[in-house]
Amino acid sequence: MTANTAPAQVRPAPDMLRAFTGISAQQVVDAMRTLVARRGDLETELVERLTAYPMESTLGFLLSASAAFYLAERDVNPKVKTFVDALYYISTCLSVGYADIFAQTQAGRAVATLAMTIGPALTNEIFDRPHKAEDASAANQKLIVERLDAILEELRKQPNS
Repeated sequence: MTANTAPAQVRPAPDMLRAFTGISAQQVVDAMRTLVARRGDLETELVERLTAYPMESTLGFLLSASAAFYLAERDVNPKVKTFVDALYYISTCLSVGYADIFAQTQAGRAVATLAMTIGPALTNEIFDRPHKAEDASAANQKLIVERLDAILEELRKQPNS
């Protein structure tokens, strides 16, 4: 480059995400930053909702994941002809993970991955109620000890009779 030559202007790369989806890459980055910033609040709320009513949460997840899997696989996968086929597959993903059906589409694989990742934990919440009772018992014992300590303190304040 000589002193008389102007530097070439660099054009920004086209936003391919916006071109194909109508959503800019910056919008995705901003949304992810917002989610990360609120992660603690969202995580706490999600865990509270899912564990307060584990049977309902698991059933809702099972039905919605089955519907999504059915919609993704119905025209492509010869083993997914009905909603019940999808329900069968997703229900196995929530527990033992055995079925003679395999996802053949990218969307089906994404739903199956989500079901295999979250499903066992949801199912566990239904059957692992003793840990909830254990937490409640420990909290009640703490309250009882605090009350007994308060009664003992009051008794110590009383003059000897």
